[in-house]
Amino acid sequence: MAYKKIVVAVDVNDASSTLMAQSIELAVKEGAELAVFHCLRQSTVAELEDRIGTFTEMDQASSHRRRIERKDAQVTHAEAWLQGLCILAKGKGIKTRTHVAVGNPGEDIVEYAGDWGADLIVLGRTNRGTLADLLLGSASNHVVHHAQCSVLLVHTQQTSG
Repeated sequence: MAYKKIVVAVDVNDASSTLMAQSIELAVKEGAELAVFHCLRQSTVAELEDRIGTFTEMDQASSHRRRIERKDAQVTHAEAWLQGLCILAKGKGIKTRTHVAVGNPGEDIVEYAGDWGADLIVLGRTNRGTLADLLLGSASNHVVHHAQCSVLLVHTQQTSG
């Protein structure tokens, strides 16, 4: 089967270089376009309050503005990181694109791949453990069960960070 559109979903906790290397190798072999995808998790209100102060210290409009500014800064940082990951692929003549989503990684990967018409999704699978996957959910598990295209799981070592 020939792949023409490959989504590689990277996460800061994955060994992105391993995922990118395998994705680039496959894209070169197949003559495919590569979309490098990252999803920022939606922060909870409690997490945001810890970072920007309590709602009693500032009015809601100011709090809302600070949340938007923080999210925008995270998206900008993630986009720059993805562009950096694309440099090697572009050097090998692979057409690349990047996409940063904010939300649920598993769901957003499947949605993006479907909207773009991807033939293959490449993503990392850490050995975080069955219990952690049950409690926290697993993006790779969601993608395997819901994607409308082929999925390649690359075993990666989870890094601390």
